[in-house]
Amino acid sequence: MVHTGTCGDRLQRILVGYLPILTWMPKYKKSDLLYDAVSGITVALTLMPQSIAYASLAGLDPLFGLYAACFGSVMYIIFGSVRQITIGPTSVIALLTFNYVNPALPATAVILCFVSGMVELVCGLFRLGFVVEFVSMPVTGGFISAAALLMASSQLKGLFGISFHAKNCLEMWIKLVENIEHFRIADTAMGLTCIFVLIGLKRLKCIKVNAKGMKAKSYSVLLFLLNTGSNVLVVIVSSTIAYFSIRQGQSPLVLTGTIASGIPQFRFLFLDYENEDEKFTFLEGLSRLWPGAIVVPLVSILSTVSVAKAFSGGRVVDASQEMIALGFCNIFGSFMGSMPVAASMSRSALNHTTGVRTTLSSIFTTILVMLSLFFLTPLLHYIPKSSLSAVLICAVTSMFRYDMAILLWKTNRRDLIPFTITFISCLILDVEMGLLVGICVDLLCVLYRSARPSISIEKETNSGHVKWVVRPSSGLLFPAVDYMRQRIIAEMSSSERPNKPNLIIVDCVHFDKTDFTATQGIKSLMNELKSESCQLELMNAKECVADILETTLNIKILSMVPLQDSIKKLNFIQPDLNGIESLTFHEMKMKDICEHKA
Repeated sequence: MVHTGTCGDRLQRILVGYLPILTWMPKYKKSDLLYDAVSGITVALTLMPQSIAYASLAGLDPLFGLYAACFGSVMYIIFGSVRQITIGPTSVIALLTFNYVNPALPATAVILCFVSGMVELVCGLFRLGFVVEFVSMPVTGGFISAAALLMASSQLKGLFGISFHAKNCLEMWIKLVENIEHFRIADTAMGLTCIFVLIGLKRLKCIKVNAKGMKAKSYSVLLFLLNTGSNVLVVIVSSTIAYFSIRQGQSPLVLTGTIASGIPQFRFLFLDYENEDEKFTFLEGLSRLWPGAIVVPLVSILSTVSVAKAFSGGRVVDASQEMIALGFCNIFGSFMGSMPVAASMSRSALNHTTGVRTTLSSIFTTILVMLSLFFLTPLLHYIPKSSLSAVLICAVTSMFRYDMAILLWKTNRRDLIPFTITFISCLILDVEMGLLVGICVDLLCVLYRSARPSISIEKETNSGHVKWVVRPSSGLLFPAVDYMRQRIIAEMSSSERPNKPNLIIVDCVHFDKTDFTATQGIKSLMNELKSESCQLELMNAKECVADILETTLNIKILSMVPLQDSIKKLNFIQPDLNGIESLTFHEMKMKDICEHKA
């Protein structure tokens, strides 16, 4: 018996697999701490205004977003495997939370966060990372694009200072047109100004500095700070304007309102919950979240794994480990009053740009958000809702994947079908139903392509004997065999008697699998061709496929030999066969059989 390692070695490998912190913590340097601190603080400056905006998008108090920003990424330091990823509130998850959480019962958002974490953790422990592979990029792109349009549409009422309730994107625009006459001039002016300023500040990264030396570095740092801190800058300036307006006895802007200071107490989730008008248990709250308890973790997993793959640097991403990390993030956050969290592409990109070294950068984000909860919450009261709407609209516009639609149009228009159907379904139906429709349509497209492979038929005539070589482009499964049979029979029916084949060879080089129904279909085809005085032969099958075919059909699978090899072995010159790449001894034998029959 061979021992691959001691029990301690195996335990160490298991721990390192589930606790990626053990891989980088022993090699951590002081220089890494500096880079992580800069990255964490930079992300926090972007995250704080976004978290308030995302909580507003979810129909919740801003504290739910701030708690998610503060505690959502703590556990990723221990369990996360991609250093660039930042976990926290995101626009898509906030939109889904809004669909399932009743604003009158905000505590159910915490229950949703806990249940999402449990689902993600169980999926990770059972190594179900392969499940995300069933959701293709076109489906994800259509879903994210529709979600971006929905989120931008939902913020228009805050941008114009009006109020209404709508269930889908079409109803949002109808209600907006109906209520546009009630728009508030101050809020509209503030919101549009913030949008233009944010767009201008984002454009600063395109400016090239011509200076040299320290002057160039100073300009570069200044442009970087204005670009990355654009959200904070806009919120601070707009809040200052609102503050001085109130000091002068005016209140032309709709403000965020009072936000409680301090961090929440650790709360055991299974205790009873009390709102102003209702008392309910954990299970009663959970029953009101269906099917969000499945949809929210599924979308969280999809977005997090997608971000992890984008920043993996070519390494293989362990999707199951990312599920475990995300699950612990949501579970821990739920005990601190957080809304559901996931990985953010924009903040992860910012983390990457600032040169993050390890996942420890998240601790600096947590510390800065925690300090703001202690000391800055009185100032958050003056943030205009129109400026938060502007921040959110500018944040989600980059999510619209028109670039993917253009690329699909140029390269593979078939994939535009699931992209378009997912996009339209999410806008007309609920986003979760649209995602389900997109996944089903995409799977049907995959099944259709496997059932309808491209089939080429090469026809050769030699001394009055006709031979066809049939080459399917994919696996030999039962829908594809039936389609191949239809093609061959239709081709024979359209051919005149002298052009009908005496021999049909099916090239099985692309067959990597088969099944019982497929072999029975081939058997039926062989009998059908036999009645037409035509013989069917199978060639070039892989060993695993050949074993099944030979056992079921009681035939011998022929193997092809390259023409050049045949010439070398037989040591004679063969006439030019007009570009035919291969010839077999079995094929020569079949030709003799056909000649004898004739």
